[in-house]
Amino acid sequence: MTKRTNRTPAAAAARPTSLADYRARTRGGQRPTPPFDAAADTPAPDVAQVLASFAAAARANGHTAEFHRMVAAVLDRGDRVAEADLREWNRFLNLLDRHRRNPKAALNCAVLANLVGIAAFGDNADFVTLEELTCLLGAERVAAVQHRSARFVEPDLTYPITTIAVRRMVAASPAASVDASIASAVALLLEGLNPDQYLPVIRTQAELLGVVDGGSVLEWRHHLAMIAASPWSPYSRHLVELATEASRPGVATVVEQVTEICREQNKEREREQVAEEVRRLVSSSGVTQRQFAQWVGTSPSRLSTYISGTVTPSASLMLRMARTSRLLLERDVHEAPSTSAEQSWGAARAGVDGRGTEGAAGPAERVSGPLSRGRSHLSAV
Repeated sequence: MTKRTNRTPAAAAARPTSLADYRARTRGGQRPTPPFDAAADTPAPDVAQVLASFAAAARANGHTAEFHRMVAAVLDRGDRVAEADLREWNRFLNLLDRHRRNPKAALNCAVLANLVGIAAFGDNADFVTLEELTCLLGAERVAAVQHRSARFVEPDLTYPITTIAVRRMVAASPAASVDASIASAVALLLEGLNPDQYLPVIRTQAELLGVVDGGSVLEWRHHLAMIAASPWSPYSRHLVELATEASRPGVATVVEQVTEICREQNKEREREQVAEEVRRLVSSSGVTQRQFAQWVGTSPSRLSTYISGTVTPSASLMLRMARTSRLLLERDVHEAPSTSAEQSWGAARAGVDGRGTEGAAGPAERVSGPLSRGRSHLSAV
């Protein structure tokens, strides 16, 4: 019997107002997360020089000009960065300075700059840029670049930049494209999500708000991992109801979209598993794919769709294929039943009418009857 411990839920944590506020709450002596680049903590270059370089590249009208423009738009607001947040900002500047002349890095620089801009400033222009990147690259690709590149500027395991950015995406202002922001937040949360790593379930509004308003992006992912492991469980609906009751529609939408994506991913994996099982049954039967289709009563083309996974067979057909494969293996049958010895209705009638194979004997053989017409042996009895 499971022992339950009664606990009084703590009040929801107040939202961090800056990266420094968030870091002060959650860093707690965490070691730097790899890849940790010591050079990134060297004195930062002059932001005006880096800005001038990207602004000039944006005016060049090359194929990367738009990405350079996005970076310049973030650097232009560098005077608004809080002193407590300068460590992340300086690492960001060092990274840009090293790659500003590399056209292949323009896309990554633009995506990272947008993520830093959302976390550091959260202006409407940052969400507009996020929507532009999403339309250009797709939410999944943007999230993959964000997840990969942010590790070079976030010095601890709590990922403060990503956490603040996700929180602001979920609570995007009405002036911004809410759908694009939510989709981007969902895609970023799914990056690095491990269904085997999850935390105890959330039971109350206070616990939910504690994660949403004060927890790190890792906590978000660990709680969403429960949904990824079992997307059809009632836990998803439970979180949606808590978020709705707490007047957090953005959080409810995130949970719903994560659930839908996880369900589709599970369906795809299940289809592939069924297809793999069909391939195993055909292979172990010892007959060809065409012969196996005859034995189970389907067409070769239909069986091909089961093998490729484009169509999933019914449960009864899966049982039939399993029995047939076992039967063919146990009885060492290597060929499908021959149909050459089967006699069609037309051939039988031809035999009765005297047009059968010459010299054939049997019930259809003709004999002379008293009415001067042919009779079969059966009619002669």
